[in-house]
Amino acid sequence: MSRIFKSTLSMCMLIFLFACRSYAQLSGSNQLQYQLGNLPDAKPSDRSALYNQLNLNYYHQNIQIGGRLEFFMTADRDQEYAELQQKYIQYQTGNFEIKIGNFYESLGQGLLLRTYEIPGVIYEDVGSRQQYGFYKDIEGAELKYYNTWLNIKAIYGHPLDLLKPPAKGHTNRRPNLIQGGEISIIVLDYFSPGILYLHSNNEFDKNEFTGINSTGSFNFGLQYYLEYAQSLREQDNYFQLGKNGQHAMYGSISQSFDMISISLEIKDYQNFTLNFNDPPSLVKEHARTLLNRGTHVIQPLNERGYQIEGIINLGSINTMTLNHAFAENNFGNHLSFFREYYADLNYYITKKIVSKVFIDWSQDEIVNNVNRWTGGILIDQQLTSHWSSIMDLQAQTFERDYGAGSSFNHKVKNFLVDLAISYSPVLSIEINIEATHDPLESDTLFDLANTDYTIWAGSFINYEFNQNHTFSLFYGKRREGNACSGGICYEVQPFEGIEFTLNSIL
Repeated sequence: MSRIFKSTLSMCMLIFLFACRSYAQLSGSNQLQYQLGNLPDAKPSDRSALYNQLNLNYYHQNIQIGGRLEFFMTADRDQEYAELQQKYIQYQTGNFEIKIGNFYESLGQGLLLRTYEIPGVIYEDVGSRQQYGFYKDIEGAELKYYNTWLNIKAIYGHPLDLLKPPAKGHTNRRPNLIQGGEISIIVLDYFSPGILYLHSNNEFDKNEFTGINSTGSFNFGLQYYLEYAQSLREQDNYFQLGKNGQHAMYGSISQSFDMISISLEIKDYQNFTLNFNDPPSLVKEHARTLLNRGTHVIQPLNERGYQIEGIINLGSINTMTLNHAFAENNFGNHLSFFREYYADLNYYITKKIVSKVFIDWSQDEIVNNVNRWTGGILIDQQLTSHWSSIMDLQAQTFERDYGAGSSFNHKVKNFLVDLAISYSPVLSIEINIEATHDPLESDTLFDLANTDYTIWAGSFINYEFNQNHTFSLFYGKRREGNACSGGICYEVQPFEGIEFTLNSIL
């Protein structure tokens, strides 16, 4: 498919959409990103790449129809694609709802099935260098029925394996067929049980899973949720936790008081990497960059642990958050531990100046990181009725431990400075500088004595033309690493050059 055809097709759809703006039933959005640059030190340094995602939705009485067109263009024609990645029709009447096509759905808290989308994230595959939207959906059909005491959902379809790029082809990206559903009964406010079932098969294997859950709340502020799922293979015993069988268990309980809210979550996952599920991680998702990049990634193959968090009201609008998370992984005869202790303080110095201070200690032995200390302070100051400024300073140090006496053991130091000024709500300008003394970044692991600081510097401009169109521009060098949003972690590829993004509500 030629570039001219792809561009013409997208433009025609946009023109059609704008021409129909007068009809309230039609809505849509468009995300366009253009990059001129490449991975640091890669050739050519001026690689050109264009990605576009167009979403259209039409509503008429009880019917909803929609679709998603994605295309990617670059100098290497083998990497290019233009495909209608999603299309669906939904009909709702009374207590019934039916969806045919692409849709998002979860069973329980995701032990058996969870699909999702991280809006605005454009994922780049390492091997093919293709870019595409970061979402996991199901292509098939779903039926729902609900009333005041009963909820039923039945699902049939092929989940998307989002780590496979469009270059792999439609069939390879959706290798599994799943069939199942969930029934929950609202008996009392403090007791609403449910049952779950899922059958999956592909060309190599077939599996059956079942699960139960219960949720409830009490009038004194206590809420709970409990879910257990496991394989239906004959050799697996029911409700056998620990190292046996193929199972997953998640539970949470929370209580609110006048000055404090407390929550506790527990997990026990064994052989439960299903490709289409996503169990709760029970790891705090951090907003600050250095902590977010080092978020512990759960291993549903074998992981047990808990998370406890307290939010304290210090009066006025000042708050403190305390969090502790623990996980144990057992691969063979080797135990690996993750521990984290986190505290932050959100404090208003004056009515126009707020400070956000945090400190964190953790270790994650799966990735050989121990004794990690991270701290930082953010100052947000209101300058005038429209202008404000933000200064964010972060520092981190940890040790990579490859084993006692290893010559490759070393310390790592990371630093971040972020300065921003904004004119609400239309303009923000930001400068971001990161530096690290990490031999893996400078490729000096075999020559630790010559490890030097690696620096990334980038500038951002974000401008809102109006309520429907927002433009952003990045220029500089961006660091690679994990990023986590909504409990989902993904790999961000490094980049050096210019990146232009236009988001539109149509």
